[in-house]
Amino acid sequence: MAEGTVLQTMAGAVVAISASLPATYDAAGYGATGITYTTIGQVEDHGTHGVTANVPTFTAVADGVVQKFKGSKNYGTKTLVLGNLPSDAGQDIVETAVESQNRYSVKITYPTRTGESTAEIQYLDVLVTKREYQDGAADAIRKLSVTFEVCRKPVVVAAT
Repeated sequence: MAEGTVLQTMAGAVVAISASLPATYDAAGYGATGITYTTIGQVEDHGTHGVTANVPTFTAVADGVVQKFKGSKNYGTKTLVLGNLPSDAGQDIVETAVESQNRYSVKITYPTRTGESTAEIQYLDVLVTKREYQDGAADAIRKLSVTFEVCRKPVVVAAT
Protein backbone atom coordinates (compact mmCIF):
# COMPACT_ATOMS: atom_id res chain seq x y z
CA MET A 1 0.00 0.00 0.00
CA ALA A 2 1.17 3.51 -0.72
CA GLU A 3 1.94 5.92 2.08
CA GLY A 4 -1.08 7.62 3.61
CA THR A 5 -2.42 10.54 1.60
CA VAL A 6 -4.74 12.03 4.21
CA LEU A 7 -4.11 13.42 7.67
CA GLN A 8 -5.34 11.45 10.63
CA THR A 9 -6.00 12.10 14.29
CA MET A 10 -4.48 10.15 17.13
CA ALA A 11 -7.94 9.09 18.33
CA GLY A 12 -7.78 5.32 18.74
CA ALA A 13 -3.97 5.10 19.02
CA VAL A 14 -2.78 2.59 21.60
CA VAL A 15 0.48 2.38 23.58
CA ALA A 16 1.40 -0.96 25.12
CA ILE A 17 4.41 -2.09 27.16
CA SER A 18 6.21 -5.36 27.82
CA ALA A 19 9.01 -6.37 30.16
CA SER A 20 10.10 -8.85 27.48
CA LEU A 21 12.74 -7.84 24.97
CA PRO A 22 12.85 -9.18 21.42
CA ALA A 23 15.40 -11.72 20.25
CA THR A 24 16.14 -9.38 17.34
CA TYR A 25 15.46 -5.65 17.15
CA ASP A 26 13.37 -5.77 13.98
CA ALA A 27 9.69 -6.24 13.08
CA ALA A 28 9.91 -10.04 13.40
CA GLY A 29 11.60 -9.89 16.80
CA TYR A 30 9.17 -7.37 18.28
CA GLY A 31 6.16 -9.09 16.74
CA ALA A 32 7.10 -12.56 18.06
CA THR A 33 4.31 -14.40 19.78
CA GLY A 34 6.43 -14.78 22.92
CA ILE A 35 6.18 -11.06 23.69
CA THR A 36 3.01 -10.03 25.50
CA TYR A 37 2.21 -6.32 25.38
CA THR A 38 -0.09 -4.76 27.98
CA THR A 39 -2.03 -1.66 26.96
CA ILE A 40 -1.30 1.45 29.00
CA GLY A 41 -4.73 2.86 29.74
CA GLN A 42 -6.03 6.41 29.88
CA VAL A 43 -3.41 8.03 27.64
CA GLU A 44 -4.36 11.68 27.17
CA ASP A 45 -1.29 12.82 25.22
CA HIS A 46 1.17 10.65 23.30
CA GLY A 47 3.83 13.35 23.16
CA THR A 48 6.61 13.25 20.58
CA HIS A 49 9.52 11.01 19.68
CA GLY A 50 12.11 10.90 16.93
CA VAL A 51 15.76 11.40 16.19
CA THR A 52 18.02 14.38 16.89
CA ALA A 53 21.61 14.58 15.68
CA ASN A 54 24.26 16.33 17.74
CA VAL A 55 26.18 19.07 15.94
CA PRO A 56 29.90 19.09 16.83
CA THR A 57 31.75 22.24 15.81
CA PHE A 58 35.30 23.31 15.10
CA THR A 59 36.57 26.86 14.74
CA ALA A 60 39.96 27.43 13.19
CA VAL A 61 41.76 30.46 14.57
CA ALA A 62 43.00 31.39 11.09
CA ASP A 63 39.57 32.22 9.65
CA GLY A 64 37.24 32.22 12.67
CA VAL A 65 34.59 30.27 10.76
CA VAL A 66 32.54 27.78 12.75
CA GLN A 67 32.52 24.47 10.91
CA LYS A 68 29.61 22.14 11.71
CA PHE A 69 29.37 18.38 11.41
CA LYS A 70 26.55 15.94 11.87
CA GLY A 71 27.39 13.89 14.94
CA SER A 72 25.88 11.14 17.01
CA LYS A 73 22.15 10.39 16.98
CA ASN A 74 19.83 10.44 19.94
CA TYR A 75 16.45 8.76 19.48
CA GLY A 76 15.11 10.98 22.22
CA THR A 77 12.33 10.70 24.70
CA LYS A 78 8.62 10.03 24.54
CA THR A 79 6.58 11.63 27.30
CA LEU A 80 3.02 10.45 27.88
CA VAL A 81 0.33 12.11 29.94
CA LEU A 82 -1.98 9.57 31.57
CA GLY A 83 -5.13 9.79 33.62
CA ASN A 84 -4.00 8.27 36.94
CA LEU A 85 -5.81 4.93 37.19
CA PRO A 86 -4.14 2.69 39.83
CA SER A 87 -6.09 -0.40 38.68
CA ASP A 88 -4.69 -0.22 35.12
CA ALA A 89 -2.35 -3.14 34.35
CA GLY A 90 -0.25 -1.12 31.87
CA GLN A 91 0.22 1.69 34.38
CA ASP A 92 1.27 -0.95 36.93
CA ILE A 93 4.03 -2.13 34.57
CA VAL A 94 5.18 1.49 34.13
CA GLU A 95 5.29 1.88 37.93
CA THR A 96 7.50 -1.21 38.20
CA ALA A 97 9.64 -0.18 35.21
CA VAL A 98 10.53 3.25 36.57
CA GLU A 99 12.18 1.55 39.57
CA SER A 100 14.02 -0.93 37.34
CA GLN A 101 17.35 -0.67 35.50
CA ASN A 102 15.94 -2.89 32.73
CA ARG A 103 14.83 -1.92 29.25
CA TYR A 104 11.26 -2.48 28.14
CA SER A 105 9.55 -2.95 24.78
CA VAL A 106 6.85 -0.47 23.75
CA LYS A 107 4.37 -0.97 20.92
CA ILE A 108 2.50 2.00 19.47
CA THR A 109 -0.44 1.11 17.23
CA TYR A 110 -1.76 4.03 15.20
CA PRO A 111 -5.34 4.29 13.94
CA THR A 112 -6.03 2.64 10.59
CA ARG A 113 -6.53 5.17 7.79
CA THR A 114 -9.22 4.94 5.15
CA GLY A 115 -8.13 2.37 2.58
CA GLU A 116 -5.75 0.55 4.92
CA SER A 117 -6.37 -2.95 6.19
CA THR A 118 -3.66 -2.87 8.89
CA ALA A 119 -2.44 -0.03 11.06
CA GLU A 120 1.09 1.36 11.25
CA ILE A 121 2.96 0.03 14.28
CA GLN A 122 6.10 1.44 15.87
CA TYR A 123 8.21 -0.57 18.30
CA LEU A 124 10.52 1.16 20.78
CA ASP A 125 13.30 -0.12 23.04
CA VAL A 126 13.00 2.08 26.14
CA LEU A 127 14.09 2.85 29.66
CA VAL A 128 11.24 4.17 31.79
CA THR A 129 12.87 7.14 33.51
CA LYS A 130 9.99 9.17 34.92
CA ARG A 131 6.59 8.62 36.50
CA GLU A 132 5.43 11.83 38.16
CA TYR A 133 2.09 12.79 39.61
CA GLN A 134 0.45 15.81 37.98
CA ASP A 135 -1.77 17.25 40.68
CA GLY A 136 -3.66 20.47 40.27
CA ALA A 137 -6.58 22.60 41.40
CA ALA A 138 -10.02 21.46 42.54
CA ASP A 139 -11.32 20.60 39.05
CA ALA A 140 -8.10 19.02 37.77
CA ILE A 141 -8.08 15.35 36.86
CA ARG A 142 -5.31 13.44 38.64
CA LYS A 143 -2.70 12.59 36.01
CA LEU A 144 0.71 11.00 35.58
CA SER A 145 3.58 12.15 33.41
CA VAL A 146 5.64 9.20 32.13
CA THR A 147 8.92 9.43 30.20
CA PHE A 148 10.41 6.74 28.00
CA GLU A 149 14.04 7.19 26.94
CA VAL A 150 14.26 5.61 23.49
CA CYS A 151 17.44 3.52 23.31
CA ARG A 152 17.42 2.40 19.66
CA LYS A 153 16.06 3.53 16.32
CA PRO A 154 12.29 2.87 16.34
CA VAL A 155 11.16 -0.09 14.23
CA VAL A 156 8.34 1.02 11.96
CA VAL A 157 5.96 -1.53 10.47
CA ALA A 158 4.12 0.24 7.68
CA ALA A 159 0.37 0.05 7.32
CA THR A 160 -0.98 -2.04 4.48
